Amino acid sequence: MGKHRKWSSEQKFEIALQALKGEVTLNDICKRYEVAPSQVKEWKKHVLEKGAAIFSKNDQGTEAIHKLECEQSKLYEKIGQLTVERDFLKKVWSKFPGSSEEN
Repeated sequence: MGKHRKWSSEQKFEIALQALKGEVTLNDICKRYEVAPSQVKEWKKHVLEKGAAIFSKNDQGTEAIHKLECEQSKLYEKIGQLTVERDFLKKVWSKFPGSSEEN
């Protein structure tokens, strides 16, 4: 097993969940996924410790998502405002003598 692999969070969770269910032995899980038993135990421990956070209403992930959505909303508003201003300035600029209407 000397290879170092990068595991996605979904893969880690799936492996840890299989270990928690106990339907398959730890050795079988390790052989199937080519992962060390100590690593599976660590992921299993992590799921047990942090699992309650999934049901928390004040989860940091939820707060971060809300913050990003608010920021995105503000940016869309700014884009709309700048678009209106640009269109207004194009209209006004075209009324000046000698201005080109190529824009």
